Formats: sequence, C-alpha cells, structure tokens
Amino acid sequence: MIYFCNRALMKKTLSLTFLFITLILLCTSCTSKFKPFEVKDTGPKIYMMTGVNQLVNGDFHDKDKNWAFFLQGGNATGRYRKNTVDISVNSVGNVNYGVQFYYDGFRMYRTGKYTLSFTASSDEPKGCEVRIQINGGDYHAYAIDTYTFTNEPKTYTMDFEMTEESDMTPRLCFNMGAFPDRDKGNLPCNVSLSNVSLTLNNTIVEETKGNGGADFVRVNQIGYTPDAKKIAYVKVENNGQKFSVVDINEKEVFTGKLQKAVREEKAYEYTAKADFTKFTTPGTYKIKVAENESYEFKIAENVYFDVLKDSLRFFTLSRCGTSVADDVFGHPACHTGKARIIGSNDYIEANGGWHDAGDYGRYVVAGAKAAVDLLLSYDSLGKDYSDFDILSEVKYELDWMLKMQRADGAVYHKITCLEFPPFVMPEEETEPLYISPISTPATADFAATMALASIYYRKTNPAFADTALEAAVKAWDFLETCSRPISFSNPSTVKTGSYSDLYDADDKYFAAAALCSATGSKKYSEAAEQLHNDKMARNWTESFGWAQMEGYADEIIVKNENLFSKELVASAKSALLKQADILMDQAKVSGFNTTVEKFVWGSNMEVCNNAHLLNIAYTLTGKENYRDIAREQVNYILGCNPMTECYVSGFGSHSPQKIHHRPSIAKGVSMKGMLVGGPDEKLEDAFAQNLLVDKPPMLCYLDNNQSFSTNEITIYWNSAFILALSELK
Repeated sequence: MIYFCNRALMKKTLSLTFLFITLILLCTSCTSKFKPFEVKDTGPKIYMMTGVNQLVNGDFHDKDKNWAFFLQGGNATGRYRKNTVDISVNSVGNVNYGVQFYYDGFRMYRTGKYTLSFTASSDEPKGCEVRIQINGGDYHAYAIDTYTFTNEPKTYTMDFEMTEESDMTPRLCFNMGAFPDRDKGNLPCNVSLSNVSLTLNNTIVEETKGNGGADFVRVNQIGYTPDAKKIAYVKVENNGQKFSVVDINEKEVFTGKLQKAVREEKAYEYTAKADFTKFTTPGTYKIKVAENESYEFKIAENVYFDVLKDSLRFFTLSRCGTSVADDVFGHPACHTGKARIIGSNDYIEANGGWHDAGDYGRYVVAGAKAAVDLLLSYDSLGKDYSDFDILSEVKYELDWMLKMQRADGAVYHKITCLEFPPFVMPEEETEPLYISPISTPATADFAATMALASIYYRKTNPAFADTALEAAVKAWDFLETCSRPISFSNPSTVKTGSYSDLYDADDKYFAAAALCSATGSKKYSEAAEQLHNDKMARNWTESFGWAQMEGYADEIIVKNENLFSKELVASAKSALLKQADILMDQAKVSGFNTTVEKFVWGSNMEVCNNAHLLNIAYTLTGKENYRDIAREQVNYILGCNPMTECYVSGFGSHSPQKIHHRPSIAKGVSMKGMLVGGPDEKLEDAFAQNLLVDKPPMLCYLDNNQSFSTNEITIYWNSAFILALSELK
C-alpha cells in the first residue's frame, strides 16, 4: 500500500513539474527577444566627427562625384586631374551666379563651428563668391565671402558657426559669374581649384526628440467610424502584451491582447496589431501599451468630413489662369496669355486647369487621372453630397484640356515654362509658356476622360456633355490613323517634368471602354476587346496611374456588362480579382497590412490606388475582407505606418510641415489637405540620398521641402486619396 501511494504521489509530482516547466517555457517564449534585423552597413559616419573633411570628394580623387555646374546665362566646363579641377569660364552671364560650381552631399549641424578651406588660382583676375547656402527656398547663405583669384595659387579659409537649424543638404557654391569690379573681362579664363575642405571644430550633440511613445503605437490620427474595423499597429520586442483604450480623462474603456507580431522587413521592426473593433462609443481616445501611448484619435460618424473637404478644396486653390480667393493662398490670375507650340512659330491660348504638383506645369495625362478619380468619387459620395461641388471643379480642368486638343483631334502633352520656377507664388512665374508636342497616351487619356465626362454632365449640362463627347470621338478618330504610338519625352530645351509614356495600348483600352459606355457603339467595344488582346496586355497589373490606365477600363467594363462581350467581361473581372488577391497576399505578410511591395516615388498614390482596386473586388464579390484591407490602406495614409506620419498636410497630430509645394514654401505654411508622395526606397533626390541611405524602405521619407521625391504633392495623388476615402462612405 505504501509503495502504491508513493508511486501515485510521484506521478502527481512529475505532472506538476512538467506543467510548471511548460509554463516557464511558454512565458519565456512570450517575452523572448525577436531575431534582429540585418541593418545596412553604410560605412563610417563623418558628419559629427571633428577635424575630418566633411566633403568626401573635396580633393577631386573621384573626379566630379558630388560636384556639378549650375549655369544661369554663363558657360563653363571642368577638367579633373590629380587633386585638382581646372574650370574654363567661357562666358559669365549677367549675375554673379551665372557660372556656379557647386558641391552637394554633406550636413551642417546647429551650434557647429566650421572651417571652410580651399586653394585657388586663375590665369586672369577672376571674382568668385564662395558661399554655403540653404539648397532651396530663398537660398540664403550660412557663410559667405567674395575673393579675387589671381595667377598665384592661394589658400583661403573661412571660419563660421552654424547658428540656424541643422541643415542636412546645404550646398557649397563657387559663384564665378559676373564680377565687373573684380574681373578684367578677358575670356575664357581658367580657374584651378584644389584641397577643398569643410571641417567641424567642436563637439556637438545631435538632438533627439521623443513623442511619448506614439512612434511605437500607431493609429489613424484622424479616427474611425463606429462600425469600422479598428486596428492600431504596435512596434514590439516580444509577444503576449496587452493594450488598452483610454479616454481624454485617462479612464480605461477597453482592453485587449496584442496579436502575434509580424516581422516587417520593410521597416526593420516586429509589429503587433491591437484590434479594438468591438469598441464603438463615439469620443476622443488614445491606445496605451505599457508606458507608450498613441496620438489622439476620434470615433465618430463624420470623422472624415474635414479632411475630405480640404483635400477637395486643394484643387480650387491649385487653379491656374484665374484669380484664387483665399486668406493665405489667394492670388491674381497667373500664367495667362498665349503659349508657343514648340517646333513652330504658332501660339495658342491654353489658360486654365490645375497646377500639377509642387511646380506650376499642367499635364494632360496627369490631369486625366485626377479628373477621372474625382468623377468616381462623385459616384461614391452620392448626389446628395453638398459640401463641395465636385462636378464644377472637375469641369474647370476639363475646359483646359479641351484647349489642348489640336484641330485634327490629337492632344498636346503639356504646357510649362522651359524650366522649373523659383519657390514663388504662381503669379510670379512670368517666363514664356510653351506647348509640348502631341502624344498618343495624352490623346487616348483625353478621349477616355471626355467620354466619361459626357455621362456625368448629361443631365446638369447637356451642352457641355455634347462638347466633351464630340472631342472624345475626334481624339479617337485621330488614334485610329496612328499605326504606332507617338510617345513623349521632353524636347531638348524643356527641363520641366516630362511624364514620359512609351506605350499607349492601356490608354487606348481605357478610351475604347469609356467611349463604348458613353455611346453604346459596338465599334468601341470591339476595339476594347482587340486592345485587351494586345501582346503586352499580359503584363498589365490593372493599375490606376497616369502611366498605366487599364484598371479604369476594366472597371468600366464590369460595371457595364451589357455593352461588352461575355468573354471580355469575364476577362476583365478575372484580371481585377487576380490583382486584388495579389494585394491581399501582400497585406497578409505586412506588419501594417500594406499592399505595396516596392516603395517607389509616389508610393502613397499606390496605396490609395490599391484601396480602390480592393473596393472594386468587394463590389464584385461581396467579400468583406477586401473592404477591410482597403480600409487599412487609408489607415496607413492617416498614421498607421512606421513613420507615425499622417501623410495629409494639416491633419492628425503629426503631419508634413515642409512640403515641396511652391505656394506653401512661398507663404511659409503648408496648404491643408495635400497628400505627399511618401516613402521612396530608390532615394531619388540629394536630400534623401544624404540622410536615408541606411533606412529600410518604409522609413525612406523626409518631411523637408528639398526632398521632392518623398515630400512633393500632385493633383493625381490627392485625387487617388479622395477616391479611397470617399469609398469608405
């Protein structure tokens, strides 16, 4: 008996021991650290090191790397030899920066005490203004002096302190243009430059600012509607944590457990979701996880009212060719008068339309996408939406596009000045305007947009609807005469954005589908079917961007099944759902439910376009998971991202302040309601290259007006956001 009793006791003890060990292992697994990320090794950082030349190619060992010329009426060339550049100044222009030799790619920190040093000589006396300046805005100098170079090599030094805010992309300039009081005037003159260095002389500490943990707990900073799925995204170091929702009085109103973390390679973090969908009480709240808490957000039925209204008003404030009324951004009529057609001596009047982006150009392909998005938004918001007259605003753009059509139906690609303007208000850009050549992508996008417009304006403005449809048919007739695409690239004299497009089958497909929906003609449905069978169509990804428009065509076809063959309808539907499922798969492996695989220039537009595609999939299938992920794309834009950035200016607790947008720069305050481009892992401007080289893709964003590849705005990014937002309604 004793034996069996002890045996039973031993069995019970072993069971308890096993349970205890299991619990320990479970707890250990819950709190263990995650596998670290392989962070990029970009070499030593010299920016904060004293006594080190901040100019990595100041001795020209790598020839012209980081060095370049800016010519304003002058002319010069450079020849690189060992540790020296020989600059031949052939003409100087009318200003001292008529010839500017400059260096980009260094940093300067506030309170830093610097010494600039270089050796220079010239075979003729040559004036030179040497300055380190802000590389944008008013281009004011942090340090400046003027010298006269002679045939005797001399070393010059300049000591100064950086008293302004730290600048991550200043520019070092050697201005060798017009100096009548210093130059003899004999040209060409040859300047030799060597041993250029900028050294930091004191130890400084780079400032870091926290935000109370909001960079760990990310929410939609504007908020959520009560019935919506509600998710916050938390940066974590282990699993098993809890979260709570607290009101403005710090009272806990909801609690939950974070979901299992996802390894997000594109952000170098593990991210866990805090799902508080079940909490629906309207009010203002925060999410707390341990000592970290999110920015405030609201739960309300009309939570997107203000951001939608200001994002639409952005288009009114972006009008060209007319006076604009606004307390801050109002201005008289700009860019009026006739524009010269490049390649001829002919002029036409093409006033109107919207300024395209951070500059003041106007482009048909970009305007077409923006106009179509807004027309689709009008559908989503409903005819009873009265807070903004969408149809009236879109007509302003369409009236301008009509002026860009040639008599034979072809459409000019764009109208701009020859170069980008300074950072001034639009009425201050007074250089001559030029009309760039026609292109078949612009002509096809024009035809599609006008055909759709004829449907939307048929009841309210039948005369305009007739005009739009007639123009669309004329554009199509021209396209039928083209045996091959007429692609577009900038003429040699034009330096503004090109919106180059070498392929037009997707644009024609869109045009054929839109014309069929407007006319019911079998001619266009057959053309759409033929274009859908284009050998390149197998590479289409059902996109909604100015460069790829096939998604809009598919959308028209599945909405108008009776006008197209069963085969084409089935093919369009299959293509849309196939791409939607690809986006869903991408969202599943993303820590933030994002559908973007590559973060490129304008990635935020891709996020919004993907939301639209997922909403189409929801409409076709009725499956709520499509709609849920579409909503998460909007949440990403409004704060649920690793930058903790509400990417729409003027909204949320942390939104862009220094946008690459000329009116905002000129006025010193960001216009509200603008969607910025967002992360661009290709680092396509000097500012991004200088600061983001070691960052993961989703963190390749900078709130600075010098970073045009991440912080510019465009009409078609805003329109994509408005469409995605309106479809939440």
